[in-house]
Amino acid sequence: MIGIVLAAGRGRRLQPFTETRPKPLLPVLDKPLIAKPLEMLRNLGISRVVVVVSYMKDALMSAVKALANEIGIDVVFVDQREELGTAHAVKAVLRDYEEDAVIIHGDLYVDPDYVARVLKPLIKERKHDMVVVAARVDDIRRFGKLIVSGDRVLEIVEKPEECGAGLANTGIYIVSVPVLKLVEFVERSPRGEYEFTDVVRLAHRHGFEVRYVEIESRSWMDVGYPWHIIEVNRLELEKRATRVLRGDVEPYVTVKGPVIVDEGAEIRSGSYIVGPVYIGRDVEIGPNAYIRPYSVILQGSRIGFSVEVKESVVMEYVHASHLSYIGDSVVGEHTNLGAGTVLANLRFDNKNVKVTVEGERIDTGRRKLGALVGGYVKTGVNVSIMPGVKIGSYSVIYPGVTVYRDVPPRTVVKDIWR
Repeated sequence: MIGIVLAAGRGRRLQPFTETRPKPLLPVLDKPLIAKPLEMLRNLGISRVVVVVSYMKDALMSAVKALANEIGIDVVFVDQREELGTAHAVKAVLRDYEEDAVIIHGDLYVDPDYVARVLKPLIKERKHDMVVVAARVDDIRRFGKLIVSGDRVLEIVEKPEECGAGLANTGIYIVSVPVLKLVEFVERSPRGEYEFTDVVRLAHRHGFEVRYVEIESRSWMDVGYPWHIIEVNRLELEKRATRVLRGDVEPYVTVKGPVIVDEGAEIRSGSYIVGPVYIGRDVEIGPNAYIRPYSVILQGSRIGFSVEVKESVVMEYVHASHLSYIGDSVVGEHTNLGAGTVLANLRFDNKNVKVTVEGERIDTGRRKLGALVGGYVKTGVNVSIMPGVKIGSYSVIYPGVTVYRDVPPRTVVKDIWR
């Protein structure tokens, strides 16, 4: 049996962060997101893994090779030259490999230990032609909905119109070779892609047995929108919940709760850190910085004097050197926030923050959500960015500007932006 990781997608809904990295390399504390699917496959005893790549494939392959060496698996790559959907990706794998497989999307957060424990008996028995891994969700509209009879899956309906709870397709499958070959008969969907979920309907029609197994909803998350980067890191912080201070912590620093300070980090006097918090390698904090719960600050970043960070993900080599507020936000790599930059996180009317994603206003379900700032952005002094606003990568915001709406990538904003 082999593992197949589908990691070719462009991740447009996750912009601005996927403008500068493929979505499987979005951070979950000190590792990229794709580490979780790879660890799950390793825990299942699968040592040969095929990773399907396309968008920003060189960066992705380099990272996956390093992870594979660390985890102890062998990986090969298949290039999906045309991004035509998940069934098309599996079809590309079948050109060179014809074995039973565990298939998983590379942009999923999973608890690799728990999910492997659930799936191991099913892999050992191999009683079913196909197994779909499902999780119960409160709002099924964003997912593929399983239509079931008993423990049998009849069909998966992508993004159904009706709201309410339901069994969601997690994007994890155990599939036999005869069912895998049905990808040859998948037709294009209305959105112009070949969907692997259509294999379920074809398998049922051809008399194959397709069942589902349910996992705990907190053991899995589909990282589909930018604010999910905050939520998936929160899940991982809660899972680790440990206190490890490997870096240099000066006198008169207050550290409360589960806080991880990695090697080479410096926490300067007067700083106040309340866990759960992760501070990465070679990060500089303080003096007199305030790091609040569920904050993640990644390698090489600088959070300086009188800067407050609250439930945010600050990616690699970000500089917020003084007098700034980063609230419920995501800040992309190599971004520089000028003195007095404020990433506001609360609407005046206390309603949920909405974000524009591919032209549609999406209710995030969060009363507090700050800015979503892409990589390599620069803000001048006293810049204010309103809740739910996205700043495209490589953009520049001039001093004193207030930003009320999204800024496209590589844009220079010199005056109030409404």
